Amino acid sequence: MNLSLSKISFLTIIITALTFSILISIFTIIITNNSYEEKIKQQENNYIQANKELIKREVTRAINKIDLVNNIIHNSLINHLQQKVDFVSNIFSSSINTSLDKKQALLKYKDELDLLKWDKGSGYFYIFDNNGLILYHGSNNEYIGKHILAVASKNKELIDFIEDTLQKDKNIGSYHWTKPHTPNHKLYEKYVYAKKIEHLNIYIAAGIYKDELVKKVQKIIFKEFEDERFGKNDYGYFWIHNLDYTMLLHPITKELEGTNLRDFKTNDGQYFMRNINKLVLKQTAGYINYMWERPDSELIDEKISYVYLIKEWDMVIGSGFYLTELRQIHEGQIKSLKKALYHNLQKILLILAILIVLSFLSALFISKRIKKAEALQKENLNMLEQYKLIVDKSSVVSKTNKYGILTYVNKNFTNVSGYKQAEVIGNSHNILRHPETPKSQFKKLWTTISAGQIWTGLIKNKKNNGDSYYTTTTIVPIKDSYGSIIEYISSGSDVTELIEKRTKLKSIFSTDALTGLGNRVSLINTLNQNTNGALVLINIDRFKELNDLQGYAAGDIILKEFSSRLFDFITDEKYTLYRVQADVFALYTLIDGLENVVEKITEFMDTLGGNPYILNKNSFILTYTAGIASQNENLLTYADMALSEAKNKKVKIKVYEQYMNNIEEYKQNILWVKKLHLAIAEDRIVPFYQPIYNYHTGEVDKYECLMRLIEDGKIIPPDNYLDVAKKTKLYPQLTHKMVAKSIDKFSLCSKEFSINFSIEDLMNEELMQFVYNYAKEKNVFQRLVFEIVESEEIKDNDSISKILNRFTEAGVQIAIDDFGSGYSNFSYLISLKANYIKIDGSIIEHILNDERALEVVKSLVSFAKKSNMKTIAEFVSSKELDIVVKSLGVDYAQGYHYGRAEAELL
Repeated sequence: MNLSLSKISFLTIIITALTFSILISIFTIIITNNSYEEKIKQQENNYIQANKELIKREVTRAINKIDLVNNIIHNSLINHLQQKVDFVSNIFSSSINTSLDKKQALLKYKDELDLLKWDKGSGYFYIFDNNGLILYHGSNNEYIGKHILAVASKNKELIDFIEDTLQKDKNIGSYHWTKPHTPNHKLYEKYVYAKKIEHLNIYIAAGIYKDELVKKVQKIIFKEFEDERFGKNDYGYFWIHNLDYTMLLHPITKELEGTNLRDFKTNDGQYFMRNINKLVLKQTAGYINYMWERPDSELIDEKISYVYLIKEWDMVIGSGFYLTELRQIHEGQIKSLKKALYHNLQKILLILAILIVLSFLSALFISKRIKKAEALQKENLNMLEQYKLIVDKSSVVSKTNKYGILTYVNKNFTNVSGYKQAEVIGNSHNILRHPETPKSQFKKLWTTISAGQIWTGLIKNKKNNGDSYYTTTTIVPIKDSYGSIIEYISSGSDVTELIEKRTKLKSIFSTDALTGLGNRVSLINTLNQNTNGALVLINIDRFKELNDLQGYAAGDIILKEFSSRLFDFITDEKYTLYRVQADVFALYTLIDGLENVVEKITEFMDTLGGNPYILNKNSFILTYTAGIASQNENLLTYADMALSEAKNKKVKIKVYEQYMNNIEEYKQNILWVKKLHLAIAEDRIVPFYQPIYNYHTGEVDKYECLMRLIEDGKIIPPDNYLDVAKKTKLYPQLTHKMVAKSIDKFSLCSKEFSINFSIEDLMNEELMQFVYNYAKEKNVFQRLVFEIVESEEIKDNDSISKILNRFTEAGVQIAIDDFGSGYSNFSYLISLKANYIKIDGSIIEHILNDERALEVVKSLVSFAKKSNMKTIAEFVSSKELDIVVKSLGVDYAQGYHYGRAEAELL
C-alpha cells in the first residue's frame, strides 16, 4: 500500500506522541522518587552542616574566652607584683627616719619577709644591692652573700634582666628559674618585677611562675564551662581532656572526670580518646563521629563532635550534637514531602493526556501543510533548474571527480581560459595552474575540500595562450547520502581587470600626496627587504608653532619647499627620500658609509637647509634635528631613538648607540603588567606585617602592612613592579587588595596597624571611599594608621586635606613616612596634624658613625615631644643601633633587629 507523505507524517506524529507520553510517565515516576530521596538526603545534610557550624562556632567562642581570661590574668600580673613589691618597699621606707643601714634593715624585717610568700610558697621576694650582691632570698638561703650574676652564670635570661635592672629604678621581665618544692631542678618560666629603694641602694624583686598563672586561668575557665550550655533545648556543653587521655571536665557525666580514657571504647568500637588526640595533634582541630549515650534519654545515639587542641595547655576542648533530632524531623517531613510529590505526579500525567490530544490536532494540521509543501516542492524544482541556468551563464563553472579530473566545464570556462571542452575534459585541473601560484596555496585548497569543507579564494591561472588571468573561486564538495565525497563543483568570476587596477593603486598608496616622496608604508617595505643600510630621520624643529601661527596651508608650502631642497641636495642615486609623518622625513642608503651620511646631513643643515624660507613676504629660518641608525634589523626604531636622544640633548645630529636602547626596559614593563594582571586574578597580592616595638611598654604593639607578590613560591617586594603599576590602571587594584586583607587581618586582633598610601591613592575618591566604608564595617578606625610620604602636593591639595580630615575625625591616626629623606617641612607635620613621625632609615643607619645624623634625630625627637607626636625609628637593624636609638628618646623602633616583614603576626 502506497501512502502519501502527508499520511505518513500524520501517523508518525500520533505514534511519536503516544510513545513520548508513555516514556515521560515512566521517567516522571522514576524522577519523582529520586527527587524525593534527594530532598530527604539534602535535609539531612543541611541539618548536619548547620549543627557542625554551630558546635565549631561555640568551640571557637570558648577558645576566644580562654584567650580573653588568659589576657586579663596576664595583664593583672604586673600590677599584682608591683603591689607586693610596693608593700615591702613601704616597710623599708620606715627606715628612712632612722639610722639603720641596709644590713640592719634586712635583719630587722627578715621575719616579715619570710612570711610574705604566695602560690603555695613558689612566690617569694629576693633582694640584692646595687653591686649585685644577694642580701635576701625567700627560697634559698644559700644564695645570700653571693653575687647574683655568679649565681646566674649559666642563665643568660637572668643575666640580661639583672644587668638591665641595675641601670634603672625599676624593671619588668621574665626568665626561667627553678621552682621551690619541685624535684630535678627543672626550670620554669617566671615573670619578675624589681624596684630600687634609693636610700638603701637595694633592689627588691618578686615573681610569679607562669604555670601558676595557667592554673588560675584553668580554674576560672573550668568553672565557666561547668555551667555553659547552648543549642536547641540547651543540650550543648563543653568537655576538656588532656593529651594523657584523662578527662578533666565533663559537666554531664561527672564520674568521667579524673578518669583515664585511653582504652575506653565507644559503642561503635572505636578508641574515642586515641582518635581525638591523633586528630588534633595532626591538624589542631576537626570533626569526629562516634556513638555516645545521650544525657537526656540515656539512649545510645550517633554523635558528631568538633574538637580543638589548646596547645599551650596540652588540652583538648570539644562539643557535639546528636542525630536523633534529625530522625524526628524526618518523620513529619517525609509524609508531607511524599504527598506533595505524588500530587505533582498526577498533574504531570494530566498534562501528558492533554499533550496527546494536542498532538492529534497538530498531526492533522501538519498533514494538510505537507500536502501544500509537496505541491510547492514541484514548483521549487522548476525554479532550481532556472537558477542553475543563470549561474551557468554568468560564472566560470567546472566539475571534477574526487581525484581532480575535469568532468564538466561551461561555456564561460572555455571563453576565459581559451581551452575547448575536448581539450580539458578528462585532464587534471592542473592544466590551468600558473607557475607563479605557490604550491602551498594548492596544498591548503586540497586539504580543505578533501576534509569536506568549502574553499574560497583568489587563484591565478594560465590561459591556453600562456597569458595570466585571475578568478575568485568557490569550490564545494558534493557528497552522497552517506557523507562520502563523490565530486567537486567550482564556481567563480573573472577578476583579472580588477586585480590589474589594484596593482596600479598600490603604487599610489605608497606615495606621499603632498611631496611626491615615498611614504611610511613605502619606507617599511624597503626596510623589510634590506637591513644593512643607514637610515636618517630629519625633524623640522618647532614646525607646529609655525603651522599654528601661519595656518596649515602655509605649513604645506614649507613642507613641499623643504622636500624639494632635500631632493635637490641629495642628488646621489644611492639615497632614497621619504616623508614618514607630518614634519619628519627619512633618507635611506644601502651602500654609503655612516661617516659620509653624517657629513652629508650636516652639510645640508648648514647650507641649503639653512637658507631662509619666504612665505607671505616673510622670511623664516628653520633648524633641524636628525637621528641616524645603521646596520640593524630595527633601523626605524633605532633611528627614532637617536632622534629622541638628539632632541633631549639639544644637538643637531645623534647616531644611535646601545645605551639609548630602552627596548629591554619596555619588555620588562610589559612582562610585569602581564604578571600583575595574573597575580591580581589569582589573588597573589598579599600583605606582610613588620613589627613595631614600643620602648615604653617593652612590647610589639603595632605593625606596618607591606605589599608582597607571591610568584612560584617566591616573595617579591613592590620595588620591582610598583612604578609599572602606577603607569597603568592596576595600581588602585593593588591598593584595594592590600587594604581589604590588612583590615580583615587586624579586625580579628587588638593591635594597631598602619597602611601606606601614596598621593595617587589619596586622590582616588572611589578607593578612599572603599577604605572608609570597609574600615567602618570592620570597626578598626581607632587602630588604623595612614602612613603618608611627605609631599608639597598633599599639603596644598584641599581635596586630599578634606579626605584626611574625614578619616582623622573617625579616629584614624596619621604617620609621616620617611621623614628627613627629602621634603622635610616641619610646618607640614603640624598642618596635617600628624600623630607619628617615622624617621627615615637613611638617617638612622648612620647615627653610630655620623654626628650630623645623630643631631638630626635629636632635633626630630625634641620637636615631636613638644608637638605631642610620637617618633618611630626605621632600619633599626642591630643591638648597638637599638641602644643608641632608645637613648635618644625615640618612642618606637622598626627594623630587622625586632623582626622582618612576615606573612603572619608574631
